[in-house]
Amino acid sequence: MSLRTRITVTYIGLTVVAILLASTFSSWQLNSYLDKRQAASLESEVRSLALQFERGSLYIDSTSTNDAFLKQVSRELGVRLTAVRKDGTVCFDTDVPFDSLAHVGNHAERPEIVRARQGDTGVDRRKSATVGEEFLYVARRLRGSSLGGLDSGYVRLAFSVREIQTLDNQVQALIWGMGLLAVIIIAGVSYQVSKQITKPIQTIVNRAQAVKNGDFGQRIDVRSNDEIGLLATSINEMAEKLGSDIERLNKLERVRSEFLANVSHELRTPIFSIQGFLETLLDGAVDDPGVNKEFLEKAHKHASRLNALLNDLIDISRIESGDMKMSFRYFGIAEFVRQVVDELRPQAEKKQISLTFHSGVEAAAQVYGDRDRLKQVLINLIDNGIKYTESGGSVRCSVEGDGDRCVVSVSDTGTGIPPEHTGRIFERFYRVDRDRSRQVGGTGLGLAIVKHIVEAHGSSVSVQSTVGKGSTFSFALKR
Repeated sequence: MSLRTRITVTYIGLTVVAILLASTFSSWQLNSYLDKRQAASLESEVRSLALQFERGSLYIDSTSTNDAFLKQVSRELGVRLTAVRKDGTVCFDTDVPFDSLAHVGNHAERPEIVRARQGDTGVDRRKSATVGEEFLYVARRLRGSSLGGLDSGYVRLAFSVREIQTLDNQVQALIWGMGLLAVIIIAGVSYQVSKQITKPIQTIVNRAQAVKNGDFGQRIDVRSNDEIGLLATSINEMAEKLGSDIERLNKLERVRSEFLANVSHELRTPIFSIQGFLETLLDGAVDDPGVNKEFLEKAHKHASRLNALLNDLIDISRIESGDMKMSFRYFGIAEFVRQVVDELRPQAEKKQISLTFHSGVEAAAQVYGDRDRLKQVLINLIDNGIKYTESGGSVRCSVEGDGDRCVVSVSDTGTGIPPEHTGRIFERFYRVDRDRSRQVGGTGLGLAIVKHIVEAHGSSVSVQSTVGKGSTFSFALKR
């Protein structure tokens, strides 16, 4: 089925559903309204008749001589009148001859009689078991005893619902007639509308198919600002985004391949070194006091490097996959940085490097962050500063206030970073000088871990560096 046909059928279907709903609702509303209105009228009339019976103006006699008068009253009111004794026996009914009343069933348990017995007046709508026609019934309980010959019984009026049903049928016929006319009009209009809609949609479909087949350069000429124009614009944006995503995925694939190659290379170096040292020892050097300790120390050094590399790989994998959960809380920033500096000072002194701390904030200043992860950041930055600074140089950590933030900085007097490398130093396994990095024992993942942890705190790491003079790494934390 073509789109044009589906649109036309949809409009017609919606129109038919609307007509059905309107018909059902109007029928229910009309019946409800007329029932309530007629019930109120019958209640008023039955109260008046009950009062006449209680006063004796109307009565039932055993000879049926008063039947003609009661039937006349019933005709003038346009209702069916029934008199029921207290025990439920019918003693008069305008639709039942006097000599046939004995065959009429007991009315004591009829719904309207039961309700009248409980609250003076009772109402019900149902099909009469006596005459086989649907009526709206209203019954009234008489007060007193032996009044009008009814012995405190009941007066009941019944109104045939034929008139209500006839009016309802007329309304339904009017609704369906108007609905049929609406269907014819809508069918013609929808055909023309669908004709205007389907042509640009077909163009959009053709362009979308081209995009599906990999031609991301396809674009749709947008000529309107309506829904079709917005759809065309969306297709164009989608094609552009898909093209960008494909390019990004290709780049990620290259990065992944490069990452795997780097991981393999980084793991291979310490493993081969350890293997070589162990093979030398097993070949007899283990018994040579001049070399066995040296080889074991070198093997231990490479094993430690391998362990550090694996730990960094686990950390960066957990961070990038979202498995590393942060535990944010407030803590004193100055004392925190001072403690980290004190922990690393022996490492700096071993290289004859001055490691100092300066606080430009009040002692009680607090920041919001994950204390353990930020300690990992500081250790990486300070450790890098120590590794790439020659003996006699210095590494300085500082905390300064900046409005509603505290800025943490780590500065060194090391080798510095050439400008062409500063944009890539936070990439995994990226090294400015690979030979020197391996010599000082870096894993190539430290700054990548620093970048991810700081970004998880809603901040970023900045770097300022001059070759031969040193570098400064800074990041800010919310107070």
